[in-house]
Amino acid sequence: MAEINMAKAINLALHEAMEHDDKVLVMGEDVGPDEGVFRITEGLHAKYGDSRVIDTPLAESGIIGTAIGMAIYGLKPVCEIQFSGFAYYGYHQLEAHAARFRNRTRGRHSVPMVMRAPYGAGIRALEHHSESREALYAHTPGLKVVIPSGPRNARALLHSAIQDPDAVIYHEPKALYRLFREEVPEKMETLPIGQAQVVKEGKDITLISFGASLRAALEAVEELEEDENIKVEVIDLLTVSP
Repeated sequence: MAEINMAKAINLALHEAMEHDDKVLVMGEDVGPDEGVFRITEGLHAKYGDSRVIDTPLAESGIIGTAIGMAIYGLKPVCEIQFSGFAYYGYHQLEAHAARFRNRTRGRHSVPMVMRAPYGAGIRALEHHSESREALYAHTPGLKVVIPSGPRNARALLHSAIQDPDAVIYHEPKALYRLFREEVPEKMETLPIGQAQVVKEGKDITLISFGASLRAALEAVEELEEDENIKVEVIDLLTVSP
């Protein structure tokens, strides 16, 4: 096992997915030679070239719309939105097409795409760079929303999202990108979408969290158990919807 941070774990998953399946491609603003605003696509363009690591114009609607078309055609695009607050112009594409295509075609077709988007605070950025829009997507029938809380489940969830037959919103808590390291197994692994994890068992109350809030929840639990002798169960959602 290697100890890596979340940013490296996501990058590792992209490398593994692209090596394993030549239908997987990456697209977005500055994801090519510049390797992404957070360097998540480091090394991908050098290895896979322009045809599978595609720099796009600054047009989120175009990025998402093109990814939807590619997915319907049979590819597995992973599109990067630099910050979740930039995705508004592309929301219509997600809501009207990616989310509905399976039902619209009565199950004959689907949209196997992933939209990666860093979300939340933690880097002292402006308002459009710090938004948390997971509720918007969670309330859109047909979209799946996953949010990792650490390096190991970040890698596993991204593999699951790429392999999923439907559109998945993969929100990345950027406050955790390089906050801590965790052991990640050499063998590629996945996590079931739609299944939470019990991080800590307890009999008195339950705290439910996801993403960066898991660490805050565990800190609060430590105080409760030490000061009040309250035994707390902690659940990490991992999947916000369904």
